[in-house]
Amino acid sequence: MFEKKRYFISILLASFLLAGWASDLSANAVHLDNLEKQYYLATEGKRSAVLDAIREEGTPAALQFSLDLLNYPDLKVRMEAVKSIKGWGDKGLRAIFHGMDNPEISWMCESVFVELGSEAVPYILGMLDDPNEYNRARAAYLLGIIKDRLAIGPLYDHLKDPSREVRMQVIQALTDLGDENALGYILELFDTEDVGLADFVLMAAQKFGWRAAKVLEASMESNNEKVRSGAAMALGRIRVPESIPLLVKGLSDPSPTVRRNVVSALGNFQSMNVVDTLITAMGDKDMQVQEFAGDALARLGSDVVPILIEHLTSPNALIRKNIVSSLRKIGDKRAIVPIINLLEDPDPTVRMFAVSALMEFKDPRAIRPLIYRLANEEKIHWLVSFAFMQMGNEAVDELLQATGDEEFCYTRNLIILRMGEKALDVLHLRARTGSSNVRMNAIVILGELGYPQSLPVLSALLADEKVGWVAAHSLAGIGRNAWKTLYEDAHGETLMRKNALDGISMIKDQKALPDLLDCLADDDAGIRRAVSKSLVRTGADAIPLIVEKMLTLDGPKFADAAEILCRMNDAQAQEKITQALFPKPWAAVALEKDRLFRFRHIYARKGSIVAVRDRVNNEISGSSGGGAWQRVAQ
Repeated sequence: MFEKKRYFISILLASFLLAGWASDLSANAVHLDNLEKQYYLATEGKRSAVLDAIREEGTPAALQFSLDLLNYPDLKVRMEAVKSIKGWGDKGLRAIFHGMDNPEISWMCESVFVELGSEAVPYILGMLDDPNEYNRARAAYLLGIIKDRLAIGPLYDHLKDPSREVRMQVIQALTDLGDENALGYILELFDTEDVGLADFVLMAAQKFGWRAAKVLEASMESNNEKVRSGAAMALGRIRVPESIPLLVKGLSDPSPTVRRNVVSALGNFQSMNVVDTLITAMGDKDMQVQEFAGDALARLGSDVVPILIEHLTSPNALIRKNIVSSLRKIGDKRAIVPIINLLEDPDPTVRMFAVSALMEFKDPRAIRPLIYRLANEEKIHWLVSFAFMQMGNEAVDELLQATGDEEFCYTRNLIILRMGEKALDVLHLRARTGSSNVRMNAIVILGELGYPQSLPVLSALLADEKVGWVAAHSLAGIGRNAWKTLYEDAHGETLMRKNALDGISMIKDQKALPDLLDCLADDDAGIRRAVSKSLVRTGADAIPLIVEKMLTLDGPKFADAAEILCRMNDAQAQEKITQALFPKPWAAVALEKDRLFRFRHIYARKGSIVAVRDRVNNEISGSSGGGAWQRVAQ
């Protein structure tokens, strides 16, 4: 009984206490709400006092109200909010720290930390150990801005932070703090595989300037390859002349990565004092070291050209070819003749680099030596050919005049053909003037190129006693595009007519077939005979069209057309002829007997009448008997 009473009393007491606590909370909330309203209604002079009253509430909602004011349009209100938040201690700092997540108030939050300076450092140092990597990175960033040297030690500890972003911010902070002793630790983070991080390390070294030289020189002796590599690059950016001997020593480093960075660093000095060293580096076994050395020398410009030319006689082929590359990049014409001499170098790679350089110089002095190289080269024949394609009209002229064996002439013509339209001006000129061989070469190539611009030139040459027949061949090779020219010239003077007719007789272009067939009805017998020769070459596929055209002709024109068919004596042609002549049953064939009679005499003369006779007999034997052919031919 007593226990029940005690339990009942406890319940009543607890209910009373909870009701009182809830009432207090409600009252506090109402009070805060009233204070906020008072703040917005208060005059400028009284707002600060209201904010102090709100801060005394000490609740999260009160702190949040002050933070919200950081985004208020009125700058004075924002400044009052900053002042109020400072009075919250670590709670305020935490709120401001996380307030930096909001881009609209982040700069205000940052300014609070800057204004607090060393007072905020203990809290920020604590955030360096936060589980969230973004909070750690932000803490490092703020320490760099505040520049309190008490932060140097803790920042060292975070150079090995697992987060790349944190490491980068720590590097930046230590750099901003100006502690050159930190550079040795920072260099340990140099990693050429991570370009962004490597650049942060190098920028840090560059900011320290000459003060970092001693640390970097010591780092060049490190057992860590990445440290040596980073130190070399940093020395190249700082460019302290006293560090050159140490960099030169680095050219014997076992690591090719270190040697590359050493060469690049030496190039940054742009000093004539490092020329011999860079030339030696051109003989390095690592290709990138060679390239870096060549680029560094090229950046020195024309001043270095005499020294480079002098070293073209080096016994080391690697040095010779890389010097040629540097001279090509510099572009000084003093190098042309020495490079031409290297076309006879025993090393094919050196010759290849020499050809590439001369290709870019495009100097006429190189054309004849290159032509000789074309005729005698075995290893880099293709590159010499390509060089001519890049050298322009002067190369075309020299190539046309060059002579050699059949393979050389084929290659020479192929080179000019690949030059295309760029070669036309010289080809047109040489087709009209020069020795017979040069003219013929030019005309043949013009025919193979087949450009419309060449038709007037080739047409005029049909009247030339020496090269008219070559022009006819070229026009025939152009095909239908040259048809009008040949047809018109075939009505010209004696020599031009003869060569034009020869050209017509040599046309093989299937696209010209309609024009050729039309000429079977031409009144000029010479043109018909030339066309006949060309049509014979068209092959059996053209027979139906020839027969169709033949059956529309009379007299000599019919005979000339029939002659074409008679000269097609292979079995396939025979079959197509009979199919074309007799596509219908006997009754229809009989209607064409007059023309067939004339065709029989021509065809029989060629000894091919058997095939036609057999076809006729097969077509009509069922209705007219074995003597059908005689009736058709009557």
